[in-house]
Amino acid sequence: METEPSLGEELDRIEPLESESEARVATMRRLHPLSPLFEIGRSFFSLVVPGLVVLLLAAGDRYEVWYMALFVPAVLTSLIRYFTKRYELTEDHIVVREGLVFKSTRHIPYPRVQNIDTVQNPLHRLFGVVEVRLETASGQEPEAIFRVLSIAKLDEIRDGVFARRRSRGADPAVDAPASALDPAVGDEEAAPVPEHAPSPPSSFFRMRPLDVAYFGFLSQKGIALFFGLLFLVWEFDLWDRLRERLPFDPEELPDRFSWWHWGALGLALLLVLQALTVVWAFVTLHDFHIARVGDDLRTTCGLWTRQTATLPRQRIQFLQVRQGWLQRRFGKMAVRALTAGGDSTSESQVSRKWLVPIASATGLRRILREVQPELELERRFWTGVHPRARRRLFFRWWVVSWFPVAILARDSWLWAGVAFGVLTLLAWLAAGKRARRLGFSLGRSAVYMRDGVLTHVRNAVRFTKIQSVSVVRSPFDKRHGMATVRVDTAGNEQSELSFHMPYLRLPDAIRLARSLRREAASTRFTW
Repeated sequence: METEPSLGEELDRIEPLESESEARVATMRRLHPLSPLFEIGRSFFSLVVPGLVVLLLAAGDRYEVWYMALFVPAVLTSLIRYFTKRYELTEDHIVVREGLVFKSTRHIPYPRVQNIDTVQNPLHRLFGVVEVRLETASGQEPEAIFRVLSIAKLDEIRDGVFARRRSRGADPAVDAPASALDPAVGDEEAAPVPEHAPSPPSSFFRMRPLDVAYFGFLSQKGIALFFGLLFLVWEFDLWDRLRERLPFDPEELPDRFSWWHWGALGLALLLVLQALTVVWAFVTLHDFHIARVGDDLRTTCGLWTRQTATLPRQRIQFLQVRQGWLQRRFGKMAVRALTAGGDSTSESQVSRKWLVPIASATGLRRILREVQPELELERRFWTGVHPRARRRLFFRWWVVSWFPVAILARDSWLWAGVAFGVLTLLAWLAAGKRARRLGFSLGRSAVYMRDGVLTHVRNAVRFTKIQSVSVVRSPFDKRHGMATVRVDTAGNEQSELSFHMPYLRLPDAIRLARSLRREAASTRFTW
């Protein structure tokens, strides 16, 4: 009969394990030797440069300058992270260890790795290094960030993860080395490619320069730049400083220039800002293309900073097609996708932010054939919402309009009355437009939803990705005989990409929920 070991025997067993673990840590891989310099550079540009700008431009005492003092602990943190962070590729998972006082060890199984994303700015390319992010379905933040690794180490991680996933039958993806996918990577730092390595994947979608220009123009970031300039003028008192240096009094300008001069100046400023927006689009989305790598989608783009992102095709939980007001006028649309990990690369310009930033109707059909061929977004029969949905939408937006009216009423009742009438009319028109647009449709393999006033959206969730279906009724829903149907997937619950169908007739909501539960129960759930 076996007896339980005593506490002393347990301690005797733990001590060799700890010494073995320490010896194992000593053999684990480090980050690139240049990693601390890149970390310190990030801290310098985020803490010191803004402080210097405030110091040179601001008048009087500015407390923002003291933020530069945070640069010292940031440097120490970067050095500690470099000397304590290590990783190892085992047979089953990646082990990441870090921390000086509070030590942490993360074990990331290969089948759970959803994305291996990379970022390469000009300095990265100059030194032959890359920033790597490993993502799973754990939440909003990447599971592990390596700043920075050599290209050879990146290829080693990719080959190790995908080769072991293939050997265990978890994922049929076939991965290519990073040096084969990005021609900007120097050959001298690339790992040797074995003879049986697969050829670089071909792209099934590539944005033309005209499409990039369309994206920059239609994004209307010039307006945001304009208001950003106004904020800088106000924050740093630049207008008062400019008045002191001008050879004339700025208050005399209205007498020197007519209204059409000011109109021409405003139009020229708007054109300049729009041109800068187009330039921004070419810098961020240059050579945007998507390729199939096994069962994954590999997105690459960027002029100065090259970014790559991997999106597992079978793990897409939610697909959305968006068309803004201007996009509809030019026959363009954008495609977004949500995976089981949610939107965890908010700093990235590719993949989780957009699956495709802009495409035509023909391009959309080609994309869907590669990404989700079972979806049928076109020519659907839509079931609308309750006839009283317009009244509820109008009341909600009409109540919000009271706040600007109350502010105007303090100065002029006349302008407050005009604003009240205009906002009431706009709320009624917008409520009617959205009520007519709202609707859902059941397909052979997915449920669809459409919505929008100025921006039209079409959402799709496959039955195999549904985790739960709920019918929600607020007190107002009960009063008007309405209900809301919510469909949850394995994606991030806080993401704006969610299936939320409001203002349905109660019988329609019940039938929709029953159909979705039946379809979800009869299909095999897959991540």
